[in-house]
Amino acid sequence: MSKVVSMAVVTLIAIACSSNNTTPDASVTCASPGGPAAGPTDAHCGATVQLTSQASCHVDAGAPVDSGVLDAAPTDAAAPSQFGVTLNNAEGDDDDCKYHVKWTATAVCQGKGGVTFTVTTTKKNDKSTAAAAKPYIEAFLSDTHPAASAGNATETSPGVYTIGPVVFDASGKWTVRFHFYGDCGDDPADSPHGHAAFFVQVP
Repeated sequence: MSKVVSMAVVTLIAIACSSNNTTPDASVTCASPGGPAAGPTDAHCGATVQLTSQASCHVDAGAPVDSGVLDAAPTDAAAPSQFGVTLNNAEGDDDDCKYHVKWTATAVCQGKGGVTFTVTTTKKNDKSTAAAAKPYIEAFLSDTHPAASAGNATETSPGVYTIGPVVFDASGKWTVRFHFYGDCGDDPADSPHGHAAFFVQVP
């Protein structure tokens, strides 16, 4: 094979690999990046703390996850009435007052290869890390407009996760819901399963 042909093959392979790479580029920016919607500081839990027990993770094994609200719902995403209010800013307690959640993100832009979230989760009762939570994101602009991609999670240290790329394909005020211990049922009350939603403004 000639040197010219070899170089052409290498170039084609490089282009193909680049086109299949879904890893977001943290350096990607837009003219006016978005971010957490500003608003009142979360105080919905107050002094309320819900303890969790790993022993309660699969007590309702065989039943749909979060089935206590909608028996017909195969997942908790199909039963929005069981969720608490969506929060402003980038910090707050989960719906059931089990965890305290903080997040940051790479530049929030429409499209642009996606956004990576870094989420830190601690237990409210003792502020210990919520490790091995296997979080995932449910993001949507409306009931009929979900995110084009919700990415995958990596635990970078106990209780700290990067999740991405999350692709926002339209501008507007999005809801980004973080789910934790999603392989556990949402009943009983001390199941580790938890979720917290935040408004994210996409320019």
